[in-house]
Amino acid sequence: FDQGHWLARLDADQSNLRRAMEHAADDPKGAILVLRFAVALKSFWLARSRREEGFRFLVPVLERPEALTEPRLLVEALITASTVGRNVGIQTAQRLGLRAVEIARAVGDDRLAVRSLAALGGAYYFSGDLERALPLGKECVERARSYGDDDLLAVSLGLYLMCTQIVDPVRSEELFAEAIACTERTGNLFYTADLHNTAGVYALQVGNIPGARKHLEQASLGMQSIGVAIYHVKINLGLVLREEGDYQGAGSMLEEALRISRRGGDRFGLAYSILGLACLAADRADWRRSAELHGVAQAFLDQIGQPWLLYYGPLRQVIIDTVRAQLGDEEFQRAYLKGTGTGFEEAIDLAL
Repeated sequence: FDQGHWLARLDADQSNLRRAMEHAADDPKGAILVLRFAVALKSFWLARSRREEGFRFLVPVLERPEALTEPRLLVEALITASTVGRNVGIQTAQRLGLRAVEIARAVGDDRLAVRSLAALGGAYYFSGDLERALPLGKECVERARSYGDDDLLAVSLGLYLMCTQIVDPVRSEELFAEAIACTERTGNLFYTADLHNTAGVYALQVGNIPGARKHLEQASLGMQSIGVAIYHVKINLGLVLREEGDYQGAGSMLEEALRISRRGGDRFGLAYSILGLACLAADRADWRRSAELHGVAQAFLDQIGQPWLLYYGPLRQVIIDTVRAQLGDEEFQRAYLKGTGTGFEEAIDLAL
């Protein structure tokens, strides 16, 4: 399937689609139509960094009694909401993932249950709860293998690989290759690129900068081939450039990621983009600016209730310790708190 073509079509009809969804949501009997819209638009929301828009629209409709009349569709919609909601409201994403698992099991649809478990595991991972995410990842992979379903296995391996970045690094390269082969067979270029992005983060984490660049450049090319500019890849490429000493290139990449996040109102993307810019400010010995930006980044992340993910959390702490040592505790705290109290637009202006 031609993902780039359909993303462009959806871009052109976005305002009409939004009005149609709003009309359906306002109709007391329109819940089923809203769920169908949401399931169909899941990949679009992810590719265009419109997670918050989709999440805010879909969640209230999931609670309507009419939604229960088509339980399999409801599960698909719950999976959609949980997936896009990981970067919007993590506690709600977990709750919706659990509900999806319960309903999928109740209707006896095992493949749908595996996809629900993968969504729930993803919500646990993004909340920092590897102890609950990892067993779900293992279970999903084992069950997906038994079906010979490339799409299901790729999703399952994607979850498991996120969790094994620390737990089982030895097998990661082999599993990334398997997951990417699955998505290449299905023709899902977006998810292929997303897996390369995850592999790039793992390479960064273990200090393999050339490996990180290779994966992230493949992710970038894959996204470009379908007309997608996604902030995750740009943030990570910016961090690779920083590790290579190209601070100007890193800054441009991170600012581009920030603008993409701003257009979609994506606070997750804003937090991680600004974290990268805070690191660059410290690299330039602009200590006070770095402290303020760290405060801004933390405030955006707090709004969605998430901890810093693996790799980024330790990186952040190293830079904060360096900045604090340069400024002293009192001045660092003043600058940091100023950042946390900065309004949305002012925070973006400061970062840019």
